Amino acid sequence: MTPEAQNLIDLRLAQAAESLKEARLLIDQKMCRGAMDRVYFTMFYCACAMLATKEFGPSRDANVAAKFHREFIRTGLIPREFGGRFKQATQLHQDTDLGSHAPPDCNRMKELLADAENFVTTTKLFLGKR
Repeated sequence: MTPEAQNLIDLRLAQAAESLKEARLLIDQKMCRGAMDRVYFTMFYCACAMLATKEFGPSRDANVAAKFHREFIRTGLIPREFGGRFKQATQLHQDTDLGSHAPPDCNRMKELLADAENFVTTTKLFLGKR
């Protein structure tokens, strides 16, 4: 792996950790719209970190989801359930931010937060980081 790829992985993991902390704070304050955004970006940054192992650099949201599915879910490197969780978070993020839907309620957000935490753990295990 190139030093540039490793730097990008480290950056994305740091961004994921920060987004996860922000999501927790927003849920505690019952600010579910912002929490949904941070849950999505936690997973997005994790997907970007994994894609960097394949020398994929920064990309737009839609490209990340498609590449992540193709490179990790279809190949079985990452369990299908994580692909489904990322897809669901992406859809909820779009519906909440760009659509006309209200964010999930705070109880549902706690479930989504747990999904994001599992996504981070899986990413670190995949990358060999603990």
